[in-house]
Amino acid sequence: MPEYGAISSDDHLQEPVTLWEERLPARLVDKGPRLVELPSGGHAFRIGDTPPKPLDVLVAAGQSIEQKREKIPARWENVREGFWKPEARLADMDLDGLWASVMYPNMTLDLMMNQIDVDPEAKLPIIQVYNDHMSEFCGVCPERLIGYALTPTQSPEQAVAEAERVRKLDHIKGLLLPVRPDVSDWIDPIWEPLWAAASRLGLALSVHAGKPRWMPHRSELAQVPHGMGVYFHAGYLSVIEALTQIFWCGCLDRYPDLKLISVEGDIGWIPHWKERADRVFSKFAIDEGFDTHPHEWFGRNFFATFEGDPTGIRMLDAIGEDTLMWASDYPHSNSSFPRSMAFIDENLGDVPGDTRRKLTWDTAAALYGLDGP
Repeated sequence: MPEYGAISSDDHLQEPVTLWEERLPARLVDKGPRLVELPSGGHAFRIGDTPPKPLDVLVAAGQSIEQKREKIPARWENVREGFWKPEARLADMDLDGLWASVMYPNMTLDLMMNQIDVDPEAKLPIIQVYNDHMSEFCGVCPERLIGYALTPTQSPEQAVAEAERVRKLDHIKGLLLPVRPDVSDWIDPIWEPLWAAASRLGLALSVHAGKPRWMPHRSELAQVPHGMGVYFHAGYLSVIEALTQIFWCGCLDRYPDLKLISVEGDIGWIPHWKERADRVFSKFAIDEGFDTHPHEWFGRNFFATFEGDPTGIRMLDAIGEDTLMWASDYPHSNSSFPRSMAFIDENLGDVPGDTRRKLTWDTAAALYGLDGP
């Protein structure tokens, strides 16, 4: 049996390229995701008539920095099978020393990152096809493959209905929220039914870093010299925006068993954000109507994933070690695959053993109800 050293709290499931062509109603196929050729000779996903999203860094796990700098256009026939086939995925996890993988979307992540505008008629069917596929994928080995469903937000009623539908699907552990809903924003009381439903159904809620409200779409930034530097550098701010909205709507106070996870937004900003939440709460008399203090939510309701964030690790005491969960980010360019165990040793080598185990295993196992091998 392979030796397992960690659980990854943030990975991605690359969607099969013909998934929506096979499953969407015929009248919506042209509005759904599909593989397209790029002038560069590479492949991209395109949803309807939105700008295509090149495969490139989204399927670059395991490449050396030299290979990444070569910028050879990625083509589907060269994509590693572990990125999209469950049995091959498990083999890659064995190779990397990972017992379990918590998975979010890959190409369709743009829907949750507010990077594209999708035909309103097609959006819910696109999401439901993905959610069904995620459940089926995890069903191959549900004790190790942990799936998140996408949350539609064209109305609170729609969001709740899909939450109830995916809860009846096996193997879905949580809902991925868009950084900004289609209707209003997360602080709006109209979303109260969603918080109540997630609590009642036992579904964790995640927000994945994407496009801050002020930032142009990635496709626009890609046309500007070094524009992608802006995207990669500042994208985590979208998590702060969304989480701040959710914090002050009070749902973590009203539903003490509700779980909220910041995904792929790093952690170095959390100590100041946590301290500022406390200060706002007390100094500006925002405490009216709350039974608990924001700092009580960290490690109880609120969690955050990280990959390699030395600044955040140096401030573990201020963040709270029960709040954090390590992640591989497979199959993205930033992934530590296939040397995650060495990566953990290099980045967490000075962290005490009990704390390191919390960061790499215990907290994620408790959050998702996972047993070890």
